[in-house]
Amino acid sequence: MSSNKIYFDNAATTFVDKSILESFNKAIDLYPGNPSSIHKYGQDSARVIEKSRDLIISSLGLFDHEVVFTSGATEANNLAIKGFALAHKTRGKHIIVSEAEHPSILETARELERDFGYRVSYLHIDSDGKVSLDELKSLIEEDTFLVSIMAVNNEIGSVNNIEEIAKYLKNFPKIVFHVDGVQALGKLVFDYKDVDMITFTGHKVHGLVGSGCLVKRKGIALEALINGGGQENNLRSGTYSLPLISTLALAISKAVKNQKELYNHVSTLSNKLVEELSSMNDLLSINSNIKDNPFVVNMSLKTHKASVVVEALSNRNIYVSSISACHSNGEPISHVVKALTHDDNLAHNTIRISFDRQNTLDEVETFIKEFKEIIGGLKQ
Repeated sequence: MSSNKIYFDNAATTFVDKSILESFNKAIDLYPGNPSSIHKYGQDSARVIEKSRDLIISSLGLFDHEVVFTSGATEANNLAIKGFALAHKTRGKHIIVSEAEHPSILETARELERDFGYRVSYLHIDSDGKVSLDELKSLIEEDTFLVSIMAVNNEIGSVNNIEEIAKYLKNFPKIVFHVDGVQALGKLVFDYKDVDMITFTGHKVHGLVGSGCLVKRKGIALEALINGGGQENNLRSGTYSLPLISTLALAISKAVKNQKELYNHVSTLSNKLVEELSSMNDLLSINSNIKDNPFVVNMSLKTHKASVVVEALSNRNIYVSSISACHSNGEPISHVVKALTHDDNLAHNTIRISFDRQNTLDEVETFIKEFKEIIGGLKQ
């Protein structure tokens, strides 16, 4: 991106790391064979696939788990929720998710409820955007067999106590615990050893769109959602994309290795931004707690339309988002901010600023200056 453009939408997607792009191109040249073929080209490619699995597992330190490669987090979330439910039809009929989950979790749970006879309970979020372990305890029934709670919320950046929840759920051998770890990877440290299934994707950590995985505990059975040639141990048929898989593993390993340095850098930026925004309490409210997670600053405008402000910022080469990019074309309201504030106006007028390594303090200062000018020039 040119130096006069400011990109503050890293929670939606990140720029591809040049070394990862180079690795992608190199993989295309060096490994042309189909990994399912038995000739040398195919077997060379198959070995790269297995090395990629090993790199992901070792980077995450999850040696009791295994990797299922997918096209991204949405497919991985579907495979975890729907795949597990359909593979265990007699295990139970009750699922628990939080009301602030990504649409790929919420819509999958609703489909299971609507079309397959499952019952779904929705955990509320508190004033900090987090779920309550006490409420989770109250919702568990004899028939509960699956719980899915995201590590870090994609809209407001709130952080759930995944370790505490996972430890408690170990008291229920029938319950499998799934975590959407997309917004946590490379940013915040989580111990997933007691979590049964975790979702990751490449494009949030400077990898390529179209690459993702479900990391699941060994022995957990899932029903395939894509049938055909039986790849991925019959869980996800289709010809392997070796370049996407190998670069996903590289992106995950680099993200984990560099997360402490990134956290410190981003904290400086978010502290400056929130300090400036806090003086505008009559015009906006801040929905994020940067002490928990400095990567996302979500605010709601009280007297202006967020869509107008986002467009005006874009016209000045500053790119932020209004509600999640994953559903912004079809849903004019943030279901997360509605659950947080119980206020339709605030939920309709959210702006999310999300930081990464390329962002600078100068960019934050420029944003504040332009944002104030735009707000001051708009009619209420």
